[in-house]
Amino acid sequence: MAICIESSARLHLGFYNFFEDGIAYGGLGVAIEYPKVRVRIDRDVGFRIINRVGNLYIDDVIDSIRKRLSISNIVIDIEEAFPRHIGLGGTTQLALSIGYGIAKLLGLGYSIRELAAILGRGRDSGIGIATFEYGGFVVDSGRRVRGSVEPPRTADDIPHIIFRSPLPDNWYFIIVIPHGIKGLDEIRERSAMDYPRSLPKELQYELYKLVLLHIIPSVIRRDVEVFGKALTKLQVIVGEYFSKFQGGIYCCREAEEIVRILLDAGVHGAGQSSWGPTVYGIVDGRDNATWILQKVVDRVQKLGIEFDYHLVNARRNGATIKTC
Repeated sequence: MAICIESSARLHLGFYNFFEDGIAYGGLGVAIEYPKVRVRIDRDVGFRIINRVGNLYIDDVIDSIRKRLSISNIVIDIEEAFPRHIGLGGTTQLALSIGYGIAKLLGLGYSIRELAAILGRGRDSGIGIATFEYGGFVVDSGRRVRGSVEPPRTADDIPHIIFRSPLPDNWYFIIVIPHGIKGLDEIRERSAMDYPRSLPKELQYELYKLVLLHIIPSVIRRDVEVFGKALTKLQVIVGEYFSKFQGGIYCCREAEEIVRILLDAGVHGAGQSSWGPTVYGIVDGRDNATWILQKVVDRVQKLGIEFDYHLVNARRNGATIKTC
């Protein structure tokens, strides 16, 4: 009996803490309904990979899983996935989907967080792990560190969820992904993340205020305007913090232009997901979202930027794992 797993992309919406009182980072993000990862894990006479997703590079993910779980006699069938290093959390979703499917098939007994620690996920953020497990909008705790940031050793070393909620069904995300651009990969991002530095006190206070007084309460009150406005402000502060590593507040000219277009078109808030180039805008109401999306598509096309786009809800639940 095979194991089938479906998970989906996440938007990393930024950090509200960088380094205070020995705590590094602390982020917020949301699972979205699409794009998806779908894998099928079954027993086999040897070790075999079926990759049905064109140019998707997976060798490093597979090598890590084989080394850390010491597996053989398994077939991994990757039925659907999305590109890695475009700001949607593809590496974590792929690694957890494959790893957890293998653990379930072989009865290894690992929890999702235990498996994440074994596979080295959750070093800088717990958002991808939390959205894989539970879905929804998530704020995580960050990690206690001494000196540099190192891979987690145990499940308790991974950031914990301090707030989680589904988002209203009438909140939509417009996702725009410029072609031909990659964000920082796992190796290049180490220079940006391994030695977190504190913000000036007034900026750090502003981030805490945005999350605790505006973003979390607006989710509870279902107030999309306050949520979007606060998120846009937080994104600018985070982008300025990382500007020397990505060349500006955004990863590239294309992301900056598309964020501007989204805001001009009437979204409630906009920003870059993780290292980009994926950018997003948040809108309430399907008809309104469709109308704004068309305006955005027309304006981005006029700039000569090639791109993909999606109109999606937040995903309410975590990954689905079942026998098949």
